[in-house]
Amino acid sequence: MLYRWLLQLKQPNNRLWISTILSAVFAIFLAFLAKLSNLFFPPEFLPKIALDTLESLLNVIASTMFAVSTFSLSIMVAAFSSVANNATPRATSLVVDDRASRQTVASFISAFIYAIIAKTALGLGFYSQNGQFILFISTILVLAYVIFTLIRWIYVLSHLGRLGNTLDKIYASTEKAMQYHRTNPMLGASWTGQLREGAVSIYAENMGYLTHIDLTGLQKLAEEYDTYLHIMVRPGELLMPDTCLAKIDQTEVEESLIRQCFIINKDRDFEQDPLWGFIVFSEVAQRALSDVSDPGTAIKVMVNMGRLLVDKEKSAKQAGDFNRLSIIPLAIEDVIYQAFAPIAREGGHIMEVNIIQQKVLANIWRNTPEQAIAEQAKSQAEVYLQRAIEVLQFEQDRQYLAQKHQELFP
Repeated sequence: MLYRWLLQLKQPNNRLWISTILSAVFAIFLAFLAKLSNLFFPPEFLPKIALDTLESLLNVIASTMFAVSTFSLSIMVAAFSSVANNATPRATSLVVDDRASRQTVASFISAFIYAIIAKTALGLGFYSQNGQFILFISTILVLAYVIFTLIRWIYVLSHLGRLGNTLDKIYASTEKAMQYHRTNPMLGASWTGQLREGAVSIYAENMGYLTHIDLTGLQKLAEEYDTYLHIMVRPGELLMPDTCLAKIDQTEVEESLIRQCFIINKDRDFEQDPLWGFIVFSEVAQRALSDVSDPGTAIKVMVNMGRLLVDKEKSAKQAGDFNRLSIIPLAIEDVIYQAFAPIAREGGHIMEVNIIQQKVLANIWRNTPEQAIAEQAKSQAEVYLQRAIEVLQFEQDRQYLAQKHQELFP
């Protein structure tokens, strides 16, 4: 359950309001902190501040921050809509999770709450002379921070929701997932033995996408019952009620405890699923080619995917921590078909798209560290060549593309 709660807190939609609540709590603490000034200073030790000055500053913050917060939220909603319409709805979660946007909205709302609470407490005579001075200093600091946040927010607005910014976010999330896969291809499972005949199969009860596997929880269960467990699925798979999740030697383990370690959701997730980022990339390219005929975006997408699959820094594989668990290997070579086949279908009639696709696949074939991906890249390049030859109408284009393929794949 703790693992599930932590995953829920990491969800972009939840992180947005959690950041706001934490900032609001800090704002309330800051407003009441001035009351404790007499514990550190003698009475009337600090300079006296006119109440009109404090009230004026607090009025400025309270009146402007509410409007700015509402305006900022409307901009974020517009950015989410822009990403869904111009890129793909599957990338919206990455924009929702934008750290600068979260911090900005949380700062504005917390500043508004601070001003309201401080103004109310000030009117009730809650603060002494020392407390009023401390409140004045803290209000100046809050105002300075708000100004700094507004300046940073202007920069964020210059690219929030734009297609290029969305592609960068997809790239960063996919790169992180690929690096994790290359260092932990088995997710840390290191047991290499075999289960006995008649091992118990644990089946899923619900339909949905497997997003995470709590291997720590499975390891603890295996140690508690002195058994071994073989995981039959990988994050990213669409599970059915009759899908086998795992097999285990021990028959006394409650199946519900094992099922709880497999997190099933409506949508896929980037973290443990390296293929998902490439599919999202491909959807962006498909929309660019089918809706607005924008081959430049499709070309940029393919170049980004090629960079992700060509790992110049050879990642050292980490030793597995879960010595009672084994897992089926990820069919990482499927990334070529899932990422490039839709682009070949939508852009087969565009010569520039075909040329770049052949170049990117050739680069992957020569430089990717995974031999299975290299073989699949060469095989699919031949398939996409044949598709393009059938679609292209100009004979000289067909000849040039075939010649280019032979040069790239000698």
